[in-house]
Amino acid sequence: MKNWSVQDIYPTPVYCADVSNFDTIQNEIKGVIDRSNFDYHSGFGETHKLSEHFSTDVTKYLMGDLPIFSNELNGHISRYCQQLNFGIREYQFVNSWMTLFEKGDYAHIHSHNDVDFSGVYYYQKESDTEDFFFESPVEGAKLSAAYYGGRIYPPTHTGLLMLFPGWLYHGVDKIEADGKRYSISFNIEFKKFNDIFPVNVL
Repeated sequence: MKNWSVQDIYPTPVYCADVSNFDTIQNEIKGVIDRSNFDYHSGFGETHKLSEHFSTDVTKYLMGDLPIFSNELNGHISRYCQQLNFGIREYQFVNSWMTLFEKGDYAHIHSHNDVDFSGVYYYQKESDTEDFFFESPVEGAKLSAAYYGGRIYPPTHTGLLMLFPGWLYHGVDKIEADGKRYSISFNIEFKKFNDIFPVNVL
């Protein structure tokens, strides 16, 4: 056998990085956590708690309360775009919110539909636990033992930022550890031809 290969066609790029301004960002987020309310969302049942920012109400716009984190995020988004060979352009946060997981909580498998980027930042996470997972977005792959691949559990820790396609399926297994886990989640859309967005970040 000569000149044969197996090529990854349409791989899924997931961006992972530690924030560079960790202590300042943590302090900023802590201030928002301390004055926020967390509760179960009626659409998800008693699976995990969300901050009041899980809303389209502009008065509850989370990123507006986190200018230092938002500025840090801009740089990571630009780097991710470079790796994708995608020219950076104006974008908006479609929504952003904080999540609280405690022992016994979980998040069902879901995607964020047609947004361009989804992201999560781990403000506080217990060590030595890996329960956040991705699943293949290719429906047909789930029917094949050869291509499905099961769930992929990326390493996660306090201070980690992840960016990934909004259509990528993900979830959280039932939390077995004690304590509280706080994270920030957000969805981003880039300006497209003839689009007019109310909130431009760049």
